Amino acid sequence: MDSAVISKVNKEVYKRHPQMAGTSPKVSQQTDNRYLLLYTRKLEIATGRSMEQTIRVTVDQLGNVLRMSASKS
Repeated sequence: MDSAVISKVNKEVYKRHPQMAGTSPKVSQQTDNRYLLLYTRKLEIATGRSMEQTIRVTVDQLGNVLRMSASKS
């Protein structure tokens, strides 16, 4: 996947989830023209404990976001 496409997706993710700013995604190819980008970051919550948040983004080869979901653990 081209770095310009990843940069385009990064901007969209950082806009929707500012706490992920600066996080680099793990990129894996799902099909010929679909990719999965995983953004994972450990965040500190108000109680002082930490939690891990993961943003899953499915994009096409042009960097258009097809689906985005967030999970916490």
